[in-house]
Amino acid sequence: MKEKIQRFGRALSAMVMPNIGAFIAWGLITAIFIPGGWWPNENVAQMVSPMLKYLLPTLIAFTAGKNVGGYRGGVAGAVAAMGVIIGTDTPMFLGAMIMGPIAGWCVKRFDKLVEGKVGAGFEMLVDNFSLGIIAMLLAIAGYLVIGHAVAWITGGLSAGVNWMLAHKLNPLLAILVDPAKVLFLNNAVNHGIMTPLGIQQASELGQSMLFLVDPNPGPGLGILLACWAFGKGNTKQSAPGAVVIQLLGGIHEIYFPYVLARPILLLAVMVGNICALSFFTLVDFGLVAPASPGSLISIILMSPKGKTLLGILGVLIGTAVSFLLAWPMVKARPDFQGESENAPSEGAGDIPAGSVSKIVFACDAGMGSSALGATRFKARLMKAGLPGIKCTNCAVGDIPEDASLVICQKELEERARRSGKEVIAITNFLSDPALDALLERLGSASALPLLQKCNILTGLPSEDKEAAIRRAGALLHASGYVDGRYIDAMVEREGIATTYMGDGLAIPHGTAEAKAAVLHSGIVVLQYPQGVDFDGETAKLLVGIAGVGDEHVSILAKVAGALEDPAVLERICTTPDPGEIYSILNNGETS
Repeated sequence: MKEKIQRFGRALSAMVMPNIGAFIAWGLITAIFIPGGWWPNENVAQMVSPMLKYLLPTLIAFTAGKNVGGYRGGVAGAVAAMGVIIGTDTPMFLGAMIMGPIAGWCVKRFDKLVEGKVGAGFEMLVDNFSLGIIAMLLAIAGYLVIGHAVAWITGGLSAGVNWMLAHKLNPLLAILVDPAKVLFLNNAVNHGIMTPLGIQQASELGQSMLFLVDPNPGPGLGILLACWAFGKGNTKQSAPGAVVIQLLGGIHEIYFPYVLARPILLLAVMVGNICALSFFTLVDFGLVAPASPGSLISIILMSPKGKTLLGILGVLIGTAVSFLLAWPMVKARPDFQGESENAPSEGAGDIPAGSVSKIVFACDAGMGSSALGATRFKARLMKAGLPGIKCTNCAVGDIPEDASLVICQKELEERARRSGKEVIAITNFLSDPALDALLERLGSASALPLLQKCNILTGLPSEDKEAAIRRAGALLHASGYVDGRYIDAMVEREGIATTYMGDGLAIPHGTAEAKAAVLHSGIVVLQYPQGVDFDGETAKLLVGIAGVGDEHVSILAKVAGALEDPAVLERICTTPDPGEIYSILNNGETS
């Protein structure tokens, strides 16, 4: 049951979150240009109503349809949504969230039914007309039936919200929302439920307090301040950075690990939010549009004219109450984060560091804590001299096929493992021993020597130029210096300009664009006593190189310096002993 609820919540969130920028654009136009806004402008304000009635629901329907049935499903969803939009006077956010998935499902089912059954040359005809007919029928159904049913449901929800407002019960929403947030349903609750209802309310009243139930950073900020003031160990050390990210960055996932490690702190969060919402209710304060991310900056920007200080004060109230309640809880066990974080993370020791070429940080929505974690770890990789390892972020349900390793919070580990990738589960994207251990292992792997004896091949039979270059690239790949893309890049580089240097020496290497394929700097040596034809020149020695960043330039210089003596080069081109070549090149300071 829990998994089904989570899937449903993620589906709702996935319809709205990609379009949050459009909601913010509408909110800014509303806050600035309507009568009573910061700079009223009657002409610009004409956009407010059409965007609310047509644009935003259509974007939701397209996104929902695309999530289910691909781009064709998105187009069908947008068309189908027009039926419910035009059929009623009520803003059809809920209708769009219904019609979009239905349209996507219908298109997906039709495509599956006709797969492999359409005659050659008729594919475009079938695709276009099937999409048009399905979209038309759904739009008519929306106009005649579904729109009116949704309008009735929306009216009931609005009446319920208004009843809560009239009876000052809105603060009780925190009892439901805050536990859901900490269980990583925050985006589903906020963007899947509160945002559509809030926009409906804002269209009628000019503002909505529902936009503040989830995004207020104050309650989480109070927890982090208490950990900073009264915690010990990692609890205290990691809190300052988390405070800045929570307040100004609006990434609430940053405080979740502190609460999950000490669940009693959830009471402090809930009470802090209840007090803040009570204040907002008493002073009749709401936002004109969603605050995303939930930072102090977003709340200020989305506040109605003349009420900005009320928004700031509400954040401070939530912070103060949460801090005061968390104070004794943290003092009673000041090192709880340290104990939790020092526990070994599963999977960290099972991953061959040399095989890691792309690290993916995953969170529920792929926009908040995962983006933060990826950015910070990418900086650490660069500082450690590991620019060849890619580091990115995504939603836990959209882990890419080329990921070598996935990093996520422990609560999302089970979902991440469904991708079939190696997973490291952590407690905190800011500071976790598992990340330190991973960086150390990756750094150790990067300590591969520039030249290894096993990468010196002598007495090779002659072969064509491309085969020889590919042999050098395959050896670099097999030794962990590059990934497979670098081999083709070496062949491509040779097509641009020859890498033959003269005196029987060629130094093949990849293109500048292939730097991302280089994992570690290294060289391989291939000896061809009978030579390889390099466009009319005979190369008896191929030194394949790969350099991280701009290191290939220095490697070229070192190799050329080691082999500048013709007698030494002749010896290397003829000796059958790899050890002798290794000794000569080491004396030439290529190692």
